[in-house]
Amino acid sequence: MKSCYQETGACCVETNSFHQVQLKTLGILPYDNDSNTRTKLECSSLCLSQLLTCQHFLYDSVKKMCLWGTDLSSTGIKLSSGQRLYSQSTKYCDVALGYNSTIMRTFGLCLKIVTANVSFSLAELSCSNIQGRLAMVKSNATMESLLTIMQDMNIEKAWVGIDDIQSEGTYVWSDGSELTPEEKTVFIAGQPDDLYNNQDCAVILQFYRGLDDVFCSNNEMYICEYIT
Repeated sequence: MKSCYQETGACCVETNSFHQVQLKTLGILPYDNDSNTRTKLECSSLCLSQLLTCQHFLYDSVKKMCLWGTDLSSTGIKLSSGQRLYSQSTKYCDVALGYNSTIMRTFGLCLKIVTANVSFSLAELSCSNIQGRLAMVKSNATMESLLTIMQDMNIEKAWVGIDDIQSEGTYVWSDGSELTPEEKTVFIAGQPDDLYNNQDCAVILQFYRGLDDVFCSNNEMYICEYIT
């Protein structure tokens, strides 16, 4: 059993890590399980051992008590003196920056859907300004989630985080990784086709249920994902 590291704000149990996060307008959705505990380490251990999908816990150092939850959401819970929130970073979603807590709870994706129509480069800049990037669609599961969200919001198409601007034919995701052969199935049949040798960016199309390469100068809606 590893110890808690006060100086880094990380509480480690075996191979799992929790990191202290600051709560502004965020809250947690706790289970009804106020458990007396002696240390943060014990609290994190209880969370991991009793929940199949333990993502975070709230620890009260004064009352020696913890609450566990499976997602982060704007439920109105605010930290009081002596309380700290610890989260496995992959599920941290900052709704204070405009990311959607309902999408997070429903799909496990920390996204902001922007309905303003802008070019690809402006969409990239806008996402980076809120600690994010254009959303990546590396799996069919993510694709289906995005298509459902777009259908619910009546969005026909939107920029996503992939382009071959730097090297024609070499598509790169917004995290810097190259498109793999397995991931090419997210493009619709016959795409990308680089029409007029000038289609270097990509949108997700609700009707055709996949990605299509288009001109980067087009003005489209866009989807940001939070970088944890």
